[in-house]
Amino acid sequence: MYKILSLLFLILISSMSVTTVLGQDVSENQFTVTTDNTVYQEGDVITVSGNVGKILPGTPVILQLFIERTQVDVAQIDVSTKGDFSTTFIASGPLWTNDATISIRAAYGAMFSEINFTFFSQVEGDTFLLNQEVKIPNEGTFDVPYTMKGGILESIVLNQEDLGLDINLTSTSDGSLTLELDRDYVDATKPDGSNEDFIILIYNSQVDDPIYTEFKELKTTGESRTILIPLKENDYRVQIVGTFVIPEFGTIAAIVLAVAIIAIIAVTSKSRLSLNNF
Repeated sequence: MYKILSLLFLILISSMSVTTVLGQDVSENQFTVTTDNTVYQEGDVITVSGNVGKILPGTPVILQLFIERTQVDVAQIDVSTKGDFSTTFIASGPLWTNDATISIRAAYGAMFSEINFTFFSQVEGDTFLLNQEVKIPNEGTFDVPYTMKGGILESIVLNQEDLGLDINLTSTSDGSLTLELDRDYVDATKPDGSNEDFIILIYNSQVDDPIYTEFKELKTTGESRTILIPLKENDYRVQIVGTFVIPEFGTIAAIVLAVAIIAIIAVTSKSRLSLNNF
């Protein structure tokens, strides 16, 4: 009996020792690489940082940026005494001309790591890539010029009840949706006629409730408003709430918007306020 207990004790001690050694190996072999965003546009600054678990004296981290199989940039970064490293790249140059998935391949001694991010080229001037037709009940249609990055816009539906538009889409990565909204068909104004902010709600398949998000107003004229809405992967609907939508609902529009704002604040527990790099 004593021999059996002794043997079990030795096995227990041995297993604890192995666990400790394995734990040290995992920590020492740690090699993490991250970027400060998941999507960039032409001209953006890309910050790459990371950490190594075990410092190899005199050994730099090698970073290579690839668009498909073409290397577009490379850097050697020294590692700090704590194992940290960081550097920046500029998303600009003759090879940064088309939308693409960018790969960052990192090497440190015998350790390797790879991460990806999405790159979108800039749209020149006021050019929009596509137009989406929107039906007006019993009155015909109107077009909404748009550019979508990171997915596909499927349809735009006039939402007369909420005085705005419901945009159905498939978002396959982080990106953005830029829309030119004709004031004759949808708008958001204060009683004195000045601009009011639209309410933007995002529906994501990973979240139960709609998410309130900020937008960026790119251009405003007497005829239209051009806005940019940041999107995340798995977003499937964007709801734009204003104070006017054709057919016009008259002077109750501002009251409806006020009620909508209060309802959204009360019901929506989450918000997405970051505009990323856009």
